[in-house]
Amino acid sequence: MKHTWLVLAPALLVAACSSSSDGTGGDRLVYPLLDCDPLVPEYCGFPFPSNVYTLEDSTTVTGRRVRFGEEMLRGNDSTPWDYSDGFSAGTPIMTQLTGATGKELGGALNIEQSLSPSSPTMLLDAETGELVPHFAEIDAQARTADERATIIRPAVRLRDDARYIVAFRSLSNEADELIEASPEFAALRDGTPGEDESIEARRALYEDIFSKIEQQGWSRREVQIAWDFNTASDANNTRWLLHMRDTAFDLIENDRGFKYTIESIESDTDDGAIDPTNIAFRVFGTFKVPLFMSSEEPGSLLLLDEDEMPIVNSQTPWTEVPFEVLIPQSAKDAPAPIIEYGHGLFGEKDQIESSHFRSFMNQYNYIFVGTDLQGMSSRDVDAVIAALGSGKFSEVQTMWDRLHQGFLNHLVLLRMMKTVFSQDEMLGQYVKGDEAYYHGISQGGIMGSVILAATDDVNRGALGVMGMPYSLLVFRSVDFDQFLTLIRLFYPDRRTNQLLLGMGQMPWDRVEPMGWAHHVTDNPVGGVNTKEVLMRAAIADHQVTTLGAHILARTMKAPLLDSGLQDAGIRYDIWGLDKVEATESGSFYIELDFGLPGEPACNVPMPLCNDPHERPRRLESSRIQLDEFLQNGTGTNHCEMIEVQPDPPNQPIEDGVCSYPGWSGCDGETEEDTQALCIANQEP
Repeated sequence: MKHTWLVLAPALLVAACSSSSDGTGGDRLVYPLLDCDPLVPEYCGFPFPSNVYTLEDSTTVTGRRVRFGEEMLRGNDSTPWDYSDGFSAGTPIMTQLTGATGKELGGALNIEQSLSPSSPTMLLDAETGELVPHFAEIDAQARTADERATIIRPAVRLRDDARYIVAFRSLSNEADELIEASPEFAALRDGTPGEDESIEARRALYEDIFSKIEQQGWSRREVQIAWDFNTASDANNTRWLLHMRDTAFDLIENDRGFKYTIESIESDTDDGAIDPTNIAFRVFGTFKVPLFMSSEEPGSLLLLDEDEMPIVNSQTPWTEVPFEVLIPQSAKDAPAPIIEYGHGLFGEKDQIESSHFRSFMNQYNYIFVGTDLQGMSSRDVDAVIAALGSGKFSEVQTMWDRLHQGFLNHLVLLRMMKTVFSQDEMLGQYVKGDEAYYHGISQGGIMGSVILAATDDVNRGALGVMGMPYSLLVFRSVDFDQFLTLIRLFYPDRRTNQLLLGMGQMPWDRVEPMGWAHHVTDNPVGGVNTKEVLMRAAIADHQVTTLGAHILARTMKAPLLDSGLQDAGIRYDIWGLDKVEATESGSFYIELDFGLPGEPACNVPMPLCNDPHERPRRLESSRIQLDEFLQNGTGTNHCEMIEVQPDPPNQPIEDGVCSYPGWSGCDGETEEDTQALCIANQEP
């Protein structure tokens, strides 16, 4: 599958070798351009990511461009990756040390290990010399020991346009024997002849790598495998959407402003109105947005010019995007602020009609507005399934492309609601046009980071049951099972599953928090303001692991709002998050417990007991907390005995402790049962 080109892009010259700065101002390092790396002879594509899958390109910010070979691509089209000038700042880092059990690895619950002198793994910033916190694990979804990838997952977002060095040592097999380095890596490490011509081309490179590893106190002789890679530039991730946003707003201004059409209004006196107790008006309409896609339909692709930048469709320059607005009864007494809502996984705009949202709107006086997130909305499900069912993972490009248009639609909708809709002849009197917020749940909580980073129409946003990056989330989510089943029809090797999702993280960075979250609370991009963010998660969530929520919270430098769980012996401290009793301003992250026996320590979903994914936002304490935060920017623990009676599952175990064990639905399941999910999946 290719991007639709209106002008033929110039061909890139592929050299046998390319070079890069070593990240410290020293000599330039030489990299052979490889399809498969003989350092891991068991599997083409490992180690990943690696600079041997890039070439020198003076037209990019980093001076490099990713170029995957045919064998590594396994029949996929290279187009989704051809525009990348480096690898994801949230990439899974993968290799194979055949026979490794992983018993030396601390796993997801022991990030501290990665910074200790005895750590069996190293992730090193080559420029700063700083160790990067991470956790390492063996792929628990592998069918056999031969399919087990060894994976490092950064616990923090990596720096953009930066070089990193990876190394492993001390991993052993079932017989407690140290894993031998591959012959070609041993040749680099030990200075002995190698059979592959790429070994000689990398001698100087590896002297630099080993020198930096040894500076951390490691012995060169104990290293089982090591390599390096460069992350992509910030512009690589943000330039497409920011260009689309700026171009669209200019075109709208030249078209005499934002335009919308109201197709129907249901009021409390109409037979078709929903919940007239809370909702005064339900409004359906469309708004006008420039179209940057090859068509308006699912399965379409971004249009790019010769400079690899999105351009408006010359045949269909405008598209009409449906939206829905709910205006509460309370807005009749005082104009209501606007909340743009982000819907759940492959959902749609009508999720704003949920009963707890309707009562929240009326009780606290907010107008909710929603539109489908094109690319990952209900209309896109068939296109994504068809893409995966084609046997080419690269066909998923349509999802990454359409998400750009989906985010643009959200940005335009926010501005339209604050301006022309707030002045609507009939409905404008109910709208407080100078006050708007964002609130997203699940997929909407994840993707809300992109919207918050790209808009200057809100000052605060709330992200519920969220996390990043997708390549971490999907293997730990029950929602991904149906898609993973399709992928495995064509790519049954579990190493390929990991590799493809790792490769997929690169185009995903342009349309998910990994490429944007570091611009939300500070370091703004594209001329927007910084934001304050409420983040809320549920422990043992079946759909979105809290491991991803922690990475997002660390990226936004948010403190952990004390929810009383540790004092009750329910939850350990979260690495890298300072705990606070309350906040007067700024962002914060809070976790709630619903009585489940923890999360699996490996990369499998949590399937036991009731899924708490929906619960946090339905609690009255959470509603109070959300309203206070949106209005005042404060963060307070409201987990008190205030929940709606007579519903014991909605009662915390005590005031100030955000634990609701009555809701768990567990039937004797314990933490041992949870961890057994990992043991079963790791049997040879």
